[in-house]
Amino acid sequence: MPTQRVWDKHEIKAEIARRGQTLTGLGEMYGIPGSSIRVTLMRKAPITTADQVISDFLKVPLHELWPDRYDDKGHRLVKLRPTRKPIKAPKRKVAAAAE
Repeated sequence: MPTQRVWDKHEIKAEIARRGQTLTGLGEMYGIPGSSIRVTLMRKAPITTADQVISDFLKVPLHELWPDRYDDKGHRLVKLRPTRKPIKAPKRKVAAAAE
């Protein structure tokens, strides 16, 4: 019974190189920064655009490359944290009622 190929960041990078491309070159080819490709391979949270570029280039569905990030329909499973803490409105002092 054939088993599904296990992809990790090293396998993905090696396959891109086997196909004659660098991470930076892959980003340039698709019009995104090469650093986005590198970062998405190193982080647990996805950079969706970079993940899609890698998936398109390798012709492997997102859920096969990152089963912990995407479902079989390509929807993200990992919730991204906000980049900033929400800004809280300052507390207003309640003026003492004049009696």
